[in-house]
Amino acid sequence: MSKILKETPNPALTSNEVFPWFQPVVDVATGRVVGYEALARQYNDEGEVVSAAHLLRADNDLSPAQRLELDRSLRVRALKMFAEKGEEGQVLALNLSPEWIDSLESFEQLPTLDMIREAGVKPEQVLLEITEINGDIDRIRELATLYRNAGVRVAYDDFGAGFQQLDRLMAFTPDVIKLDIRMFSAGEITHQKRALMQMVGDLGARMGCKVVFEGVETEDEFFLALHCNASHIQGFLFSPAQAEMVARDTYKTQVKGLLESHLDLAIDETARRQFHHERLKSELMALRELLLAGGDSHLDSFRPDPDILRFYVCDRQGNQISANWSFRDEQWCADETVIGANWSWRPYFYQLVGSEDYNTRVMSSTSYSDIATGRVCHTLSLALDERRVLLVDVVDRAQSPRPMSALIACQSDRMPSLS
Repeated sequence: MSKILKETPNPALTSNEVFPWFQPVVDVATGRVVGYEALARQYNDEGEVVSAAHLLRADNDLSPAQRLELDRSLRVRALKMFAEKGEEGQVLALNLSPEWIDSLESFEQLPTLDMIREAGVKPEQVLLEITEINGDIDRIRELATLYRNAGVRVAYDDFGAGFQQLDRLMAFTPDVIKLDIRMFSAGEITHQKRALMQMVGDLGARMGCKVVFEGVETEDEFFLALHCNASHIQGFLFSPAQAEMVARDTYKTQVKGLLESHLDLAIDETARRQFHHERLKSELMALRELLLAGGDSHLDSFRPDPDILRFYVCDRQGNQISANWSFRDEQWCADETVIGANWSWRPYFYQLVGSEDYNTRVMSSTSYSDIATGRVCHTLSLALDERRVLLVDVVDRAQSPRPMSALIACQSDRMPSLS
């Protein structure tokens, strides 16, 4: 028996005052409804259905026993409704209160597993979402293991609010990572926000977790989620939480249209970037020929594209043998403090040097924020000759104003053979 169960609940509050509604979770690849999240709802004084999530938080006026009663009642009712109306293969997501987890004196008997069995729901159709992982990580890991052994999957909910807890995430390795896209999309979509979103998508792929974006309301947010490895989407773009469950294919046509629009935009952005890249490639060829002809002594005659931040030269071992050359105020400036630095560990360097077509390949780094200028850029590497490599830092400029455009990039290209 938990500590909470020993407390006497307030008889003035009944679990019937709070009930579950269901928000669809949509699969990106198929457009089908693959499940629902059960969310707490209640009626306000005007008879409108509103969120009751605040009643389950520890910072309200209810006692722990009252919160536990509400929490368990919601899970029982949600499971019974899902057993009646959910379709084969769909999943029901239930939120587990951190307070409930901390209150358990023993994991010998888990009430949620009893609820699942009594409702007649298959364990593999249940996803338990754990939020606010601030307690004992060993208890969290033990609990997750017990649920998994019973066939239930576990999600880390609201991961966007917990980047400081990466060690905890790695410790109990959830089956699903859930993020609220509103954390990232509020205000301007900066390079830092995009980087965080992509980091989570990459982390999920590396850990073998599915990534679910919730709070998605617009087409652009849907597109951003796609570029961050989202498997499933949840939000007002499709539907708010509602009393009834919908047919599996309700949003299939809508998703098909969204994916077609995304492909059109992505192809258009790729074509624009390719055109821009061809112009830059001509600049690189001109710069390479100038350096081969006379080195940096001929730079005075060369006016670079405004998107070229700087260039430098390394030997085949990655040692920088030239200054950093940048064009500012209509003149070339040299920073010699970097001579002797070694860049052989950068992927765009060793991948170029290791390529069979070393003399005809241009490699590109991923985008990053340039420390000196704060601008988003990428580095291009190409052969200067058999002994030297030319590296050029270039502004990473999206060609379309759509937020997703900044997430599209071409990683490599061909260039003409050395004459």
